[in-house]
Amino acid sequence: MAAPAGLDDAFLQDLLARYEAQDPGTAAARLQALVDSVNALKADVAVVGRRGAGVTTLIHALVGERPGLEDPQAFFQQAPEPPGQPAGYTHPAYPTLALWDLPGFQEPEKPGDYTKRLGDLGKYGCLVLVVGEGSPADAHLQLLKAFQQKRKPYYVVRTKVDLDLHTAKRRFQARYSSAEALALARKEVAEALAKNGLETSRVFLVSGLETDRYQFSQFQDKLEEEIIQLKRAHDGELEDLRAVSPRKIQELYQACATGGLAEVPAIICSALEEPSQIRLDVAVLGEAGSGKSALVNALRGVGCREPGAAPTGVTATTQKAAAYALPTVPGLYLWDLPGVGVTEEDVGRLDLSRYDFFLLTASERYRHAQSQLARAVSAAGKRFFFVRTKVDVDAQPGPELRPVEEIRSSCVGALQKDGVGSPRVFLVSSLLREAYDLPALRAALENDAPALKREALEKAIPMALSRLVRRKSKALMKDVWRKTLQSCLYSAEKPGPDVATSLINTASAFSIELGLVEESLAQVAKATGKPVRLLQAEIRSPWLKRPDPKQVLKQITKPVPFSSRMWSMVPYWGRGDEGQPEISLEATYRVLTQALAEMTEDAERMLRRACAKE
Repeated sequence: MAAPAGLDDAFLQDLLARYEAQDPGTAAARLQALVDSVNALKADVAVVGRRGAGVTTLIHALVGERPGLEDPQAFFQQAPEPPGQPAGYTHPAYPTLALWDLPGFQEPEKPGDYTKRLGDLGKYGCLVLVVGEGSPADAHLQLLKAFQQKRKPYYVVRTKVDLDLHTAKRRFQARYSSAEALALARKEVAEALAKNGLETSRVFLVSGLETDRYQFSQFQDKLEEEIIQLKRAHDGELEDLRAVSPRKIQELYQACATGGLAEVPAIICSALEEPSQIRLDVAVLGEAGSGKSALVNALRGVGCREPGAAPTGVTATTQKAAAYALPTVPGLYLWDLPGVGVTEEDVGRLDLSRYDFFLLTASERYRHAQSQLARAVSAAGKRFFFVRTKVDVDAQPGPELRPVEEIRSSCVGALQKDGVGSPRVFLVSSLLREAYDLPALRAALENDAPALKREALEKAIPMALSRLVRRKSKALMKDVWRKTLQSCLYSAEKPGPDVATSLINTASAFSIELGLVEESLAQVAKATGKPVRLLQAEIRSPWLKRPDPKQVLKQITKPVPFSSRMWSMVPYWGRGDEGQPEISLEATYRVLTQALAEMTEDAERMLRRACAKE
């Protein structure tokens, strides 16, 4: 008997020996029933795309294999040749899920010939179409239509979006917008699907090399929901975090990744209390010629001609964003950005997510361009100082002399008109560095830096926690299948409530790993100062309250056939009872996976509540 997915030959032999020791007459039948149950849980997913679209890379990312980016030689190695025949990959967390890397389509091959080369796709329960660039090929659109007609799930994954963003950034420079580039990538795919009567809501933008970004996690969740049938209650709050710097999320995630989940809040609280090691990215933003580079040099106390100074000139000199450390504040970097255009479209293209704070510069009276910048920064959930540069020119004697306080009042009034409640305005001269407000601006950055760092870190906490809990859950999910098989093996010797008790104990072990038990909650409460009862209120899974073994047994027990119930009632020949309950492997697996999914959401919700600023 060949071992199906999730069952190796050694396990089958051990199970056969146990079954024969208990009841030799029914050993083969019971073993075949178990194999049939495993096969019933199998889910085969076909992954297709043009050659070079990143099909193999995506599959490797889904099964948790690193692409080897840390190896310097990896970039000089030739890309692997796509498979000539379907190649299967078993998911490590879900042994019943197989991802099949199918041969790629390459023009000028005809769609009909390609379909014949793929063979019978009826054995696959789901289709994932990988699009590397542009729109899907006609051959792949036909495959999607076939799956839609058979009411089978399908997804379209637009890969290499990191490369799209890199190209767009080099092409548009100051007018670059990550949101606009991503929207364009989605639009190309969605329009092709809509023209062919296919759903556009099943499109995901991912990078197989950066699985922590874009929509890779959402795609994973969707696969688990429809293919593994994991029910989730996520509210989608973390899907749109444009105001959070990806750098901050990664810094916080790496800081917390080494400890257990119950230790995470203490690490976060420590970072919030002593933020000196946290990086703060401050963008100097304004129109070309507004004195951004000169301001960066003045704040750093560097002469324009000294080594390491930001280049300055009469015309626009900054062509690429560059970071400069502020010596008086460890970890604070001033980003000298290229000049921004004056139109609303130019401002709309700005990618503000990577910066934590802004210095909006203007060298003339407050105009529409500054208004657009102020609104864009505020809409992104960021804060800023308004810096009126070259104020020494306006304050010089002449026919249009404007007193300094009049300039300040004009800027404050214009900002308040644009909805900025209490704007902080600084009037500076990069030439007269000790005059006007330049010393006050430098002092404000130094004094506000700790609070700004904490604020940036607080915004990154929800996403970092989500990644940490997800990683822990994936590790635990690998044990679910093994525990399921052990339970079914155990039931062969001791069928009855003891099997349900074993499952409850397994769920309890998961709750310890996820930091949901009383000792862990007390540890979290001590680190954050939140009451234990407040944390307990976020825990909703019934498995944390030790469910009744009889109720669990009902969930994992196969219904007794009608013929067996009738035969048990026959006098003399009947046994007088319906026999011992028979455990369902499918039901046991689904109960355990769902229990872990529920507790995972509880852990994420509890940690977010513990680390929330109230």
